[in-house]
Amino acid sequence: MSFLRPIPRRLLPDDMIVWPAVGDGTFGPSRYVRHVRMDWEQAVVDDGHRGADGGRGTVFIDACNSLGCFEIPVGSRVLVGDGPSVFVRKVKRCCVVRGHVHHWELEVG
Repeated sequence: MSFLRPIPRRLLPDDMIVWPAVGDGTFGPSRYVRHVRMDWEQAVVDDGHRGADGGRGTVFIDACNSLGCFEIPVGSRVLVGDGPSVFVRKVKRCCVVRGHVHHWELEVG
């Protein structure tokens, strides 16, 4: 696959604030990334009348259509929309030809 179109903006409805991990246990200044998508995981509890949101999920960041995008380091703190502030647990870089980044998938929780 030599060409893959950017993720359309209509599929990137959320905005995100990022506090990048510096590496010494602290965070750098906050940065704003527009046009991302947050897909929350829904956890289930034994009580059949309620569900529990564990604050885990995946954030999709397009290299073209997400304004202010950058490769977010593991350990960073992110706030997407009006959801809870969560930590980046894993970063998956999805590339096309010659290592060009198409999008990133952040596992958060």
